[in-house]
Amino acid sequence: MSSLTEKNQVWLEEAISAQASQSFHEQSLQKEAREILDWALDRLSAADRMVLELVYLEGYSLRETADLLGWSIANVKVRSFRSRKKLHKLLTQAKLR
Repeated sequence: MSSLTEKNQVWLEEAISAQASQSFHEQSLQKEAREILDWALDRLSAADRMVLELVYLEGYSLRETADLLGWSIANVKVRSFRSRKKLHKLLTQAKLR
């Protein structure tokens, strides 16, 4: 870094500082979003929560989720659709308060 001019060193330090600040802000937002999601998931039934966590948070395929839960693929699709609607309703209601 010593080969940089003083002006370039100042710019570099400011850029690094800005990136660190932005990264901290993004991490804070992600943490807050996860807390809100956990709050809403806690208000769903165990089956609704499980299908959403497996498919959307853990990334299991419909077939894998069906096998794990002992359901048909069609049932996983229906349950995940209905569970997403319930989750959306909870999050929308929480936002309005």
